[in-house]
Amino acid sequence: MARTNQIQAIALCLGTLGALAGCQGNRSELPPVHLINQMDFQQRFDAQEVNEFFQTVDCAKAHNPNQCEGRAARLPLAGTVAVGQLHDDDELYRGRGPDGRLLDRLPAAIKLSTELMARGEERYNIYCQPCHDYTGGGQGVATQRGGGFSVAPKNLNDPQIRAMPLGHFFDVITNGKGTMMPYAAQIPAQDRWAISVWVRTLQVARTPEEAK
Repeated sequence: MARTNQIQAIALCLGTLGALAGCQGNRSELPPVHLINQMDFQQRFDAQEVNEFFQTVDCAKAHNPNQCEGRAARLPLAGTVAVGQLHDDDELYRGRGPDGRLLDRLPAAIKLSTELMARGEERYNIYCQPCHDYTGGGQGVATQRGGGFSVAPKNLNDPQIRAMPLGHFFDVITNGKGTMMPYAAQIPAQDRWAISVWVRTLQVARTPEEAK
């Protein structure tokens, strides 16, 4: 009896596989069967699809081009801020205090630690060292290739640069200065502060005579 059941089960499996294989590649003029209709037909628009609802306004009378161009994808409302991108801490994200002046200290959200300095050294060696060299002297390897730079990188040990507040280095990394491009897109704010701390460390490690 058990052997008969096994044979029947095997025959059923083979028959099912054969039926499934026979369905592959078949063409039919009949509409497909939608087992879950709401998933196949959703009230949504694909990227770049036209939405006729937004073509009902005369472009000459529209207050916003969004109202008459017919795009399903809408521009964000004015003042829209992405999640996690509010950046309302001026000390942390802009390096300025309540008076609008550059800070000469770390923002309250960041604490000085050996880990912060190690991170700053690591990030400095990646992003800054090629131009400013390992000591901040402005003679990095990038300045010695291809004829050098028409405008030499700043010597970070120059007395004028040493006198700048800590927030100055954060601001320059963030927004760029002169021929130096901004690095805000490549370096998060916390790492920019870490680099600023390392720059100050390089300055403190050298006497004014050594910096010349």
